[in-house]
Amino acid sequence: MFALTRQLADAQFRRGDRFQSERLWQEAAAEAMDAERITGLLYGVHDHDDLAAMEAVDRPYRERQQEALRRTSTPLARLARLTGPRQTRPSRNHRSARASKALTGSGR
Repeated sequence: MFALTRQLADAQFRRGDRFQSERLWQEAAAEAMDAERITGLLYGVHDHDDLAAMEAVDRPYRERQQEALRRTSTPLARLARLTGPRQTRPSRNHRSARASKALTGSGR
């Protein structure tokens, strides 16, 4: 990730090489790299050769990813994936459906 970011910074910022930059972005997409993460590294770090600076900018992203992974691995999240999506609208026979019909026909 950092190596690709360094190459992108060189192509985009130092050399202004549009074709190299596009090729590198295509490579990132092919590898399913997060464009938001790369962009954060490109614009959040002044010296892309400074590993400590790259790590510091990338740390919040990694922490968010770990938290999201932790949330999806809870027993309740696994159960939700197994049972599928819940029905969100009431059926025609539900009492809220009857109440709305009664209000529309009452002239109010």
